[in-house]
Amino acid sequence: MPDQLLAHLEKLIVSQSPEETLLLMQAEHPLFEKLVNSHTPTPVDGQTFLDYPPKRRYSLAIVIGYLDRLSQVSGERLIASLRDLYADTIYCLADSRYWLPERMLALGLRPVTFYPQSNGKLGLYYFDLYDYKRTPNWLNPKHWAHPERWDKDRW
Repeated sequence: MPDQLLAHLEKLIVSQSPEETLLLMQAEHPLFEKLVNSHTPTPVDGQTFLDYPPKRRYSLAIVIGYLDRLSQVSGERLIASLRDLYADTIYCLADSRYWLPERMLALGLRPVTFYPQSNGKLGLYYFDLYDYKRTPNWLNPKHWAHPERWDKDRW
């Protein structure tokens, strides 16, 4: 795994408070040991998360190395449950050979960057509850009814 990617992921994880971060990561990952010794909470297993979901919402969820091991249906269920119920912001690292960018876009995740590897590339994807949808042009007060004109014009 490229050092630039590890540094980027570590910066994302350390930027949040530990009680507000949900980390889905395997023990074999290079960041695991660093994060267990730092202030980040103990990582959660992806299948355990699907079987026994948390009882609260987190401000940040980071998924590293799980999507490639799960089936497509389980991976989509994991992302959808994080997106809809358990996290305000999601960063997801996925192998672009198995998880095509189009599929990630369909799940609501936007690409941040891609990291080349010898056997393909890893994609880092992002979802934020507060900016996932841009406000459409028609959704502003100038196109709504104007109460001050109700007695002046007839529709």
